[in-house]
Amino acid sequence: MSRESRTVIGFSLLDGLYWAFYAVFVGFIATYLLACGISNSILSILLAVFMACSFAGAFFWGGLCDRHHTNKKVFLPEFIGSVILSLIIFFLAKVNLWIAAGLYPLFGFFSAPLGSNLDAWMIKRFHKDAGMYGKARAVGSFGYAAAALVIGLLIVQVGYIVMPIGIVICAVPVALLASAMKEDPYPQTCEHIEHVNASALLKIRPYIYMIVILFLTGLACAPINNLKIVIMQSVGGDVGMLGIDSFIGTTIQAVFIFASGRLKRIPPYVRLIMMTMFALFDMVLIVTAGSPVMVIIGSVMWNASYGVMLPTVREITEKNVHGALKNTAHAMADAVYSSFAGIVALIYSGFMMDSFGARSVAVLGMVIMILPTVMAFFALFQGRKTRGDVN
Repeated sequence: MSRESRTVIGFSLLDGLYWAFYAVFVGFIATYLLACGISNSILSILLAVFMACSFAGAFFWGGLCDRHHTNKKVFLPEFIGSVILSLIIFFLAKVNLWIAAGLYPLFGFFSAPLGSNLDAWMIKRFHKDAGMYGKARAVGSFGYAAAALVIGLLIVQVGYIVMPIGIVICAVPVALLASAMKEDPYPQTCEHIEHVNASALLKIRPYIYMIVILFLTGLACAPINNLKIVIMQSVGGDVGMLGIDSFIGTTIQAVFIFASGRLKRIPPYVRLIMMTMFALFDMVLIVTAGSPVMVIIGSVMWNASYGVMLPTVREITEKNVHGALKNTAHAMADAVYSSFAGIVALIYSGFMMDSFGARSVAVLGMVIMILPTVMAFFALFQGRKTRGDVN
């Protein structure tokens, strides 16, 4: 077996087990807190604070990577801190729900940037080879899908006690693999910086154009994804069905990410259109859903959107952002989509669900999605000038 193949396999296992850990805790913590007695409105506010801390964490941990020119040495303590906090939150929720809820945002500060950190580590190790990155990252999505399915079904049969067991089973090999995997040194042209000036990213036109599209798309999708259990229950589903939803949807996501090497032949701005259209179809299906099956099909659409989006965002960032800010830029893109947009969305989403029904957030999401869709089409019809910017 070649050294290159061993590297791909090693990172594939690392990514798969990391995302399995993420699925076990983050995928079901909202349903667990609801089962412990927290309300939809309080949960949505808690998730908004969680995302605010995640957004801050993205700059803190991404900045550490850029300042010290390492992903591995930042990933390990960041991950270990996340695992410890997840176990404390789980066991404390039954004793004192409010203290556990207060620790959840701190978990977000530690955990949310882990995915972008690991992605940046892999991209550098694979020398920006989209095909190699896509294969390894697809295993991450498969890991999430498998863990979500298994844990969702086990929760129905056994109870939430399977969550800490799953966390430990996934976390131990992740820590061992992360310790064993190597990282390439940063290029000599990448200078040492004492302070990361993230405001420099605001001057990069194609990057900021992409960030705006990501923010609006995340604003539409965040309430649905983070409170999916409420929508699922409104059409007769349960936690087990939520696991099936995650498994099927994330499997589709993995297929698109795996094919990112081939999809790279499609211009980035066309892929942005695909991303927004898939997300819009998700909203339509949620609004018209009469059964869990339609909610699951909507999840397939969103995961297809994410599967197209992730490699495209990584590509645009790598092409347009200076080496000294790449980690911060990757973390910022993820944080804007998953955290900053969620901060805005989740403040009102719990109230909307309690007042107007679970699917009301999807109606608003349809309206919001019009703008990023128009922006993506605008980029398409700009012709050669816009093509030069986005590429």
